[in-house]
Amino acid sequence: MTIHRRTMLTALPRLGGLPLLAAPGLLRAQPGWPSRPVRVIIPFPPGASTDAVGRTTAAVLGARLGQPVVAENRGGAGGNIGAEAAARSDPDGHTLLIATISATTMGPHLYTRLGYDPLRDLVPVARTCHTPNCVVARADLPAATLREALELARSRPGQLTYGSPGNGTSGHLIGESLNRSAGVSLQHVPYRGTAPLLTDLLAGRLDLVHDNLPAYLPQARDGKLKLLAVTSADRWFSAPEVPTVAEAAGLEGFAAMIWWGVQAPAGTPAPIIAQVAAIIEEGFATSAVRDRLRSFSIEPAPQGTADFARHLDAEYRRWGEVVRAANIKLD
Repeated sequence: MTIHRRTMLTALPRLGGLPLLAAPGLLRAQPGWPSRPVRVIIPFPPGASTDAVGRTTAAVLGARLGQPVVAENRGGAGGNIGAEAAARSDPDGHTLLIATISATTMGPHLYTRLGYDPLRDLVPVARTCHTPNCVVARADLPAATLREALELARSRPGQLTYGSPGNGTSGHLIGESLNRSAGVSLQHVPYRGTAPLLTDLLAGRLDLVHDNLPAYLPQARDGKLKLLAVTSADRWFSAPEVPTVAEAAGLEGFAAMIWWGVQAPAGTPAPIIAQVAAIIEEGFATSAVRDRLRSFSIEPAPQGTADFARHLDAEYRRWGEVVRAANIKLD
């Protein structure tokens, strides 16, 4: 399922109303802030999971800040173009970034000439939510399970392909992590986002895909694709019939979640970061936001600034090891 921009926008009045975040009055982190609309940069194109999360985040913030909060898509390079734009923005609280696993914790290990440091030039504010990736196969692949697909790959070294939404995305590196863990050598085919990737998979031009789960559930349930596994540690609420990678392939301990959060340009005043974090923690704990995200197979998982910083550090180290082991460089 591609999450259409129009669908997400229709939810914004409900998500943006003050009753959603019932609280006494509007607080100010410091005098005069925000003095104009706040920009939330979404570092991926419209129409997929990150766009849905970004617009929900903008609506949650807009309900409390007393100024419009504008979502701006700046896609490209696995999220790095949008992330760099945020890092280079004035640290005055009027620009925020939707942090993603790819731009924040994967890209720095992949691009030797990256124009910013996502853990130095951007600071953590809060985590918002997460979802697993999935392993999905074309409908006519001669394998009914992930185990059978991996056995097929072993019998045809280097011949089977897997697609991802782009170099340096979570689909790319989780695919490489599975390659390494399972001892197979599927060939990576990068795309420019989920929409063209899904089109080619439906047309049978790819064998497998690694990508965020939400986009693939409807087609899998219609029999147009084979949903082989999810990458969460436990089965996911929106597809309880689908095994985890650990179950399906006998790879004990294999798990990887796709997460989102908010970062701000380094130097943003601490009181502003504290207020934005508080709004996010409160907003993403409400039933309205939970129900909306769950309709897209995404689960709220809010974390405050300190916990999110620790999460970023652990993820940064984890994906750096994957990149080094697979010897991936994208410059």
